[in-house]
Amino acid sequence: MLSAGRHASSVADKPSSASTSPGWVWLFNYAMRKTIAQVLSIFFFLLLSIPVFAQCNDQLCRNLHDILDEAVTDFRGYRANMIARPDVSIDGTAVPCQMSVWANNVSMYICYGKVPNPDSQKWYARTLQALRDLKPAWHFQISSSGEDHYVDAGPADCEIPPNEGPHRGQCPLHLQTMKQGDGTTKLYLWMNSLSSPYLLKPPPPPAPKTVSPAAPAATAGCDDFCQNLKRAFEARTSTFKDIRSAKASDGTTAATVRLAGSKACTVNGASKYHANDLGTQFVCYWRETSGSAAETRFRDLISRLQVLIPSNWSTHQENELDDSAGADITAWYAIEPGGKHDVRVYVSAESVGLHITAWN
Repeated sequence: MLSAGRHASSVADKPSSASTSPGWVWLFNYAMRKTIAQVLSIFFFLLLSIPVFAQCNDQLCRNLHDILDEAVTDFRGYRANMIARPDVSIDGTAVPCQMSVWANNVSMYICYGKVPNPDSQKWYARTLQALRDLKPAWHFQISSSGEDHYVDAGPADCEIPPNEGPHRGQCPLHLQTMKQGDGTTKLYLWMNSLSSPYLLKPPPPPAPKTVSPAAPAATAGCDDFCQNLKRAFEARTSTFKDIRSAKASDGTTAATVRLAGSKACTVNGASKYHANDLGTQFVCYWRETSGSAAETRFRDLISRLQVLIPSNWSTHQENELDDSAGADITAWYAIEPGGKHDVRVYVSAESVGLHITAWN
């Protein structure tokens, strides 16, 4: 009986002779079903563990997420026009974006808009909150003065860039609002590449030069061009009175400071928004022999100015169209908080210009 029982049990454990699948196929199917169930459970767990998708409930957040992702790959998709370039607009507040590059060739994605003052505060609050949700581990360094806001953000302990172009260890993201005198506010957001090959550690400062007692005092490592540019930039605080000479017949005033290679350097008036909003500017211009030489001059001026300009000034680069001549212009701006002083460097074909302005 025991033998018969064992035999019966053995027969019962085997697949039925009516089954069309051999035993090994049944085992294989069982293993596959178990494996698929495990894979699906892991997949759904991963979906639930990604916080970005749960946090992004509007287009602004999704666009910021895309921009932050592209910065990791040096904006390859944007630079090659392989994917659409998002903006950071909200609810009728237009803030378009474009690719640009720093003077040290680091790629950046810059967004700029000029909007009515009430709209600017809503845009700033929503953008800052979305960035904090997307990058909860980042450190946000915020400075506000009235309705003007300055934000530098990045990994913990990142340093605020001193405006000569981003380097490793410096905060890659900048957010800024600047109230203007005409009832509008300028909005800026730019994100620097996180993987550019030009992201290097800043070089150590040059060793101080030994100056003999008979030699004129000079800033260490600053040549004649640097000295004259420094004098012109500092003269903005006195509306350039210290570097003016006699007024010429055309109403301009020749400057006692001239930058090497320039055709002329003058001090004259400037109109900002309308006839009653005037300023005084120091202007130098160069006429180079080729477009490449003009581009070199343009980049050299920017790199020199970035050493002089205070770190709380905003800087950006734009492509513009000269209304009078219809020529394409590449312009670089540096603007003091409050807009009292600003610097503009432009290049168009073989021409290069420098404007340092003090507004009334």
